[in-house]
Amino acid sequence: MNEQQRNELRAKAGDFKTYSLVLFAFGAFLYFGTIIPGAVETAKKPFALLAVAVCFTASLSCLRQAARYARRLEEEEKRFEP
Repeated sequence: MNEQQRNELRAKAGDFKTYSLVLFAFGAFLYFGTIIPGAVETAKKPFALLAVAVCFTASLSCLRQAARYARRLEEEEKRFEP
């Protein structure tokens, strides 16, 4: 693996960590909206909670993908150490 590929892996890992953080914050924002009385109609609350669950699941998925990229990068760097 050359230096350009390692830089791409670093960038992808950082990007997925950022995506994870943004999705988590958005999910938390939506959740806070559901617990505030009168903010969401009772009929729409299940859909809002479903959106929260989707955001948190996507956040965890992005975090796992970032960990995979970081692990691949670490394995490649260990391979070339003397």
